[in-house]
Amino acid sequence: MLFRRTQNSTQLGRFILLAIALCPFVASAAVIPSTSVSLQWNANPEPDVVGYKVYFGTESQNYTAVINVAGATKTELPAVSLGSTYYLAVSAYNAAGEESPRSAELKVTAEVPAAAADTSMSFSAPGQGQIQWRYPKSNVPAADKFTVYASEDLQTWSPAGTVSAVDSASSDSDWLYFNFPYAADKPRMFFKVGSSNAFGEFQ
Repeated sequence: MLFRRTQNSTQLGRFILLAIALCPFVASAAVIPSTSVSLQWNANPEPDVVGYKVYFGTESQNYTAVINVAGATKTELPAVSLGSTYYLAVSAYNAAGEESPRSAELKVTAEVPAAAADTSMSFSAPGQGQIQWRYPKSNVPAADKFTVYASEDLQTWSPAGTVSAVDSASSDSDWLYFNFPYAADKPRMFFKVGSSNAFGEFQ
């Protein structure tokens, strides 16, 4: 969610503009899928464990892929499609190839989080202030982090910084509130806030 600013007023909208002259209103939104998704789990405490098997599929208890993971507790998953539901389980095995029962099944839907809400900016000096937004506590799927992007021309965007979803500045019963301090060093700058999780980002 984004907004723009002129010299005389702050207008809620889609972009932040730090400039004296007025700029045409611009709106954009995009869902950007992750290029890869990984699964991580706690190590089995038994000392003879040498590896794990990750079971993966689109139907409960019917796994179409089995990933052999030797000596690690994290692996990249097969390609996922946004909106699809997947089922996963993990087992451990020893050097003799003896395999433990599978873990409880994990069900997950590949969805990106919703956009940050009510993006605004407060100014402490010309070109300096804080970008602010809020995010609902009840939102599913939840965001893992927020990325603030900056641009001079609305074409090329560069990350200006990130804020973890656990680092809210304040909260109430329904919302988490976030701040990101920023100083614009150009005559005109645009900003936007993207919310992301393991499956992708909403900008």
